[in-house]
Amino acid sequence: MKLSDVLRLSLKTLTERKLRAALTIIGVAIGPMALLMIGSIVTGYGDYIVSSISGLGQNLIVVTPRSGYQLTKDDVEYFMNLPGVIDATPFYTTQGEITLGGERKTIYIYGVNPQFVVKAISSLNIREGYAPSETELSRALVGYNIVFNDNGERYYNLGDVLSVTVYKVGERGRVEIKRVNVVVTGILDKFGGAVFLNPDTGIFVPIETLEKTIGIKEWSGVLVLVSSPDLVDNVEKTIRNIYANKVEVISFIAIARTVSNIIAAVDFVTFAATTSSFAVAVAGVAASMITSVMERTREIGVMKAIGFRDKQVLVLILSEGIIISIIGYTIGLILGVIGARFLAGSTNLRIGDFWEITAEPKFTADLIARSVFMTISVGILGALFPAYRAMKIPPAVALKYE
Repeated sequence: MKLSDVLRLSLKTLTERKLRAALTIIGVAIGPMALLMIGSIVTGYGDYIVSSISGLGQNLIVVTPRSGYQLTKDDVEYFMNLPGVIDATPFYTTQGEITLGGERKTIYIYGVNPQFVVKAISSLNIREGYAPSETELSRALVGYNIVFNDNGERYYNLGDVLSVTVYKVGERGRVEIKRVNVVVTGILDKFGGAVFLNPDTGIFVPIETLEKTIGIKEWSGVLVLVSSPDLVDNVEKTIRNIYANKVEVISFIAIARTVSNIIAAVDFVTFAATTSSFAVAVAGVAASMITSVMERTREIGVMKAIGFRDKQVLVLILSEGIIISIIGYTIGLILGVIGARFLAGSTNLRIGDFWEITAEPKFTADLIARSVFMTISVGILGALFPAYRAMKIPPAVALKYE
């Protein structure tokens, strides 16, 4: 029997029982739809988060003091002398308010060597001007959203003075109002949100500027730049061993690895959860095919009487299950893609106060392969027992069946 004959007979059988076939196909389609929709969103958002973290510098280590310990210039000197370290600089972060387009908006102030930041974070690009050195006090590298509004109109130009209001808690819990005035020497390209850093709504100024204007006496931490990502783990381990419980040590490459592991775990849970829908689909296909075989017992007897072999009957019934799976997968694929794009477009993942993620769903080859394998398996497993049963029906008994 030719393949074309098998397909023609299988399709003829399905079209004769349109309602039952349609309901079975819908049941099959739910599995790949759920797997593709959820899996693509998890993968898309996961890759975005990992790339955002990695974009902050795979060679960068952040050392922050724990309560009761204060980092000093001696610590910075020690970090710079560690094998594999090419630079280190203190940093201080705070928030301030600035007037943009007649509105008061919150921005982030990063007291750090701006040239170090540009060197350490390769994805941070200067659109205009230059990054001031650590000795150029009252100079600033400014984020894109501070200079431009949503329509691309400018608020500031190179050489303009930014006046930032900082509210600082002083002695006895009093709130002191400080003013930081800086000259714009550089403007950054649009970067997008990232963990620990928001360049688009931030300004980078030499830390000594903040020491003199708002009177900071302690650093938020120290940034350590390593020559190669391969050496990050060794440098991180050395700092932990020397400082014990005095500091927290964070490397972005380690965070990226952790996030990747979490994403892999979530992906596994998603796959495990969606297998239940495939199991239900197997039961649905089996029920539909068993009913079909019972209704066609006499027909199968006639087929055997005119020369159809047992294996040909088996292939015929199995092909019906596979066709149901293929049609169900096609529908599930279309609905999964539409659903994933709708969910990704209508919902933004927000982490913290300023990091908002908008990521496209990602349909990987592995995800597509898993969904295809699972769906085809549904058709084969669901039709296997009914096909075996049909194959074993004696022609004489089948011809007498009412």
